[in-house]
Amino acid sequence: MDFITSITEVLSAFFKFDSTVTIIGIILIVSLLVQVTVKKAILGALKVSIGLTGLFMVVNLIQEAMVKPITNIVLVYGLDKNIIDIGWGSVGYAFGNTYGYFGVFVFLIVNVLLVSIRFTQTIYVDVFNTWRAMLLAGFVGVVSGSFWLATLAVVVFLIIDVKAADIAAPYIEKINNFPPGGSWPHGTHFSFQACIAIPLEWVLRRTPIIKDIHFDAETIQEKFGVFGESTVMGATLGTLVGLFSQIGLMPSLLLGVKMAAAFLLLPRMAAILVEGWFPIIKASRSILVSKLKRDDVRIALDCSTVIGHAAVIPTTLIMYPIALLISLLLPGNQMIASVSLIIVLWESAAVNAITGGNILHNIIILCFIVCLFCWGATLMASPMTALAGSMGYEASKGMISNWDAAGTPALVLVYKLFSVVFGF
Repeated sequence: MDFITSITEVLSAFFKFDSTVTIIGIILIVSLLVQVTVKKAILGALKVSIGLTGLFMVVNLIQEAMVKPITNIVLVYGLDKNIIDIGWGSVGYAFGNTYGYFGVFVFLIVNVLLVSIRFTQTIYVDVFNTWRAMLLAGFVGVVSGSFWLATLAVVVFLIIDVKAADIAAPYIEKINNFPPGGSWPHGTHFSFQACIAIPLEWVLRRTPIIKDIHFDAETIQEKFGVFGESTVMGATLGTLVGLFSQIGLMPSLLLGVKMAAAFLLLPRMAAILVEGWFPIIKASRSILVSKLKRDDVRIALDCSTVIGHAAVIPTTLIMYPIALLISLLLPGNQMIASVSLIIVLWESAAVNAITGGNILHNIIILCFIVCLFCWGATLMASPMTALAGSMGYEASKGMISNWDAAGTPALVLVYKLFSVVFGF
């Protein structure tokens, strides 16, 4: 157990650094291993960190701006649920529990073996985003009391993650004009939802009327003129949400400005992120092809590198109020999405890769996926609250959950499978 404790302590110390800092170290190490020049490695690492920093700033802007309107909607219209949305507050519980670190260590070894025997194409260098697996480990560990079941759950979850990434990667590369060699597992937060979209899009392309409608970003701009521009859509949406929530005229207009700013800046931050990753991806692919004598190996990347397609922002803007309404009205859901709403951006990008930029199809599929997140967050509120309680949270304040990652469909699936098989 001393070895396991040492691994846990080392990884715990590593993950205590902010992701925008750890990514610099990871990229520099990968760059030097694949023989990228020092200059390109340093510039690339800094650009990726800058892009992530910018994205997080914009995300925080949206999340903070939406708190008061959503709180007002609950009060004014008498809507209430018994589970509190903690958004990405779950990251602290993922890194704070000790059940998941060893499982990640085991998976990274297993991952190399699985790549070598061609079971998967994805090399999981995006280690920060294994935090969702660590959260799952915390759920399993606290509820079952078994360290080894928690470790096994991490490995199973991340194997599902890389296989989903293998399936989705060609679609994502194609629509985003990304160079070959990327993969977007992201703790089943991205590619798994793209895989859910594949059969749904197959059905939509064979559904009368719907199959003939191709509603893309260019169509919106053409039909609605200036009101089809993402900044104007953001301003309009923000203002309408503010007015609907009755926070006042001036706060509503300010919310509109913040939403417009956010959706103008998001693609630009993503572009900086991609610019930093490109030379590393190209060099990595060249080295891997020559060393492994195969051209199908992929490097795991943050999914924020592929949110820049023209249809993603319009889809997100349309889905924001729809997703909120679903969380308010969906039978069986006990959590009103507030800070969790932000993940609609990444899920829009995942689904968009499968629909080829068809915004109508994006919205139909996303409505289904949002329902899965709502029900998942409700189902996982008990283990989420139990984990938080084991780390000092006062359960008397109410049950807690979120969409990312407690309600993530693959996490719910693995947890429920383990609870049935192992009886906890």
